[in-house]
Amino acid sequence: MNSLRSTLSDFDAGPVHGRVLLREWEPGPVDRGTVLILHGLGDHSGRHDWAAAEVIRAGYRAVGFDWPGNGGSDGARGDMPLVSEAAGLIESILAARALRPTGIFAHSTGAFLVLPWLASHGKGIPGLRWVWFSSPLLRPSHRQPALKVAAAKLLARWLPTTTIGNGVRARDCFHTDSDTGAESSFRRAGGHHRISLRFAISLLGGEGRILDLASSLRPDFSFLLTQGLEDSICPAVYAESLFQRLPGRSKALVLARGARHEPFREPGPEAFVNAVRSWLEHQATNGSD
Repeated sequence: MNSLRSTLSDFDAGPVHGRVLLREWEPGPVDRGTVLILHGLGDHSGRHDWAAAEVIRAGYRAVGFDWPGNGGSDGARGDMPLVSEAAGLIESILAARALRPTGIFAHSTGAFLVLPWLASHGKGIPGLRWVWFSSPLLRPSHRQPALKVAAAKLLARWLPTTTIGNGVRARDCFHTDSDTGAESSFRRAGGHHRISLRFAISLLGGEGRILDLASSLRPDFSFLLTQGLEDSICPAVYAESLFQRLPGRSKALVLARGARHEPFREPGPEAFVNAVRSWLEHQATNGSD
């Protein structure tokens, strides 16, 4: 996958989150508004050049940032902002850069963190018209042994910033010819498989209400939900539940056969990409009609 040209800058998020890396991809000739790119745990904004390329192709400008604890931002790897803190960080970045997004792309844990913000602040952003959820994290407890969860809750009281393995590997994200090669490439590209105890507990604590928040989003939004049918990290059954809860009639669900957590990295993703491209082009030319 070819990388797009992008400009990097730093944002001072204060003593709690430190320096946050901001990324702005080189725009195309048409300006239909700004799309905010939000990545997931163990990820970073640069790994979503593919999404930026598609929104730019549709005439939008793409901007994003690396969550603290990931990519080029400060923080121990995997020590992301708590669910209660994420909205404030998004707000401060948008305000500092005078950004009013037209659309939002949120992948995996990024979707979990942006949903509370959309529910509480979405009505105050008049230009925001659509949201694209990519393999959204909705059940953080999925695949996590009960003993591990109990131990994490106990240890988080005394060692909140300690990080542990999250159990995810590159082969869980997409089909690989060589597990070793894919894992090495993932790490060289700035990925990791860590999560802090306090962030893990924050995710688990928010699990019970995340779908209810979806029901309270603005009904005039357009929604795209993309999901691999072989995703063992964020199974399709949860994405389908989210889709049912999303309000309004302008929503689309794209289920990619033979794909895991990152359908765009699977061999031969043309059908998946074409479906995304068609939806984006419709948004660009017809808005939310």
